[in-house]
Amino acid sequence: MAMRASPPLLALLALFCCATAAAALDQNQSWLLFEQGNAAASQKEYGQALQLYEAAIEGAGQFPEAEAAVGDIYLEEGETGLAQRQYEKAYNLRQSFYVPEMQYQVLYKLADLYEIQQQYKQMEDTLTLIAGDDVHFQESATQHVRTQVEKVFVEKGLDRVLLLYTFDDTFSAAAHSKLGWFYYRTGRFGPAVTQLLFAVIYRTSQIKHAMLEHDVDYEFTTMADLLAGVDANADLRAYAVSSGLYKDLYYLAGAAFANGFPGIATGLWKSLSAVRSAGQYRDLALKQLKRPFVEPLLTITK
Repeated sequence: MAMRASPPLLALLALFCCATAAAALDQNQSWLLFEQGNAAASQKEYGQALQLYEAAIEGAGQFPEAEAAVGDIYLEEGETGLAQRQYEKAYNLRQSFYVPEMQYQVLYKLADLYEIQQQYKQMEDTLTLIAGDDVHFQESATQHVRTQVEKVFVEKGLDRVLLLYTFDDTFSAAAHSKLGWFYYRTGRFGPAVTQLLFAVIYRTSQIKHAMLEHDVDYEFTTMADLLAGVDANADLRAYAVSSGLYKDLYYLAGAAFANGFPGIATGLWKSLSAVRSAGQYRDLALKQLKRPFVEPLLTITK
């Protein structure tokens, strides 16, 4: 004989269902307010956008996307201190991001703010958080990809590295790029090589994928040939410039030179000097080939 639910139990179930439905309704309403805030912000109606974001936060309880959006408004208004606090608040709520990778966008915004305020230690620490979550970059008792990449680079050069390693572009590529440049400009040439290597691997992996889609028989041979292919394709040229690939290659060569590998540096500068779309980094590479030099170090006061 089937058991029947008691009236108190039925009442509890009904109450639970109502509460769940109400919570879902509140969440949907909060997202609607958030989107309305985005629309207002895109029209530079910042006062209205702030009201909508704050209403969305009040309705949701924890809403890191909206907290970060408030930070964007403050930044647009020149309130860097308020923007920083908002981004820090959003990051502290990172477990509640609907898309977890959004936390890295917040960290990049924080890193940019720290750089603007010349808080370089905080900038470095923030970018290091991003790079530290890169599974290819992490070292453990069973995984030594980073060590292997470094070893191949110093023993056989970048062409061999790119022949052996292809990684999907990731949230961390820009962090590796900026950290590599920063380490070079602060005299930490070994770490600069490592960071820039990973930035270059990620960017060239994207280019190799694009070339393979265009030509199923494509195979990577050398960086010089890959750059020639990039220079001949408008979309790839645009990607190389926007992603900072040319800058990364230039400073990777510079870090290698300063770290005691002039042969590797010369090869990279030669490849870069043949690429017209490399712009200023082509010109700098030509200067380095005539008389190699290490760029002046940054003066860090904070």
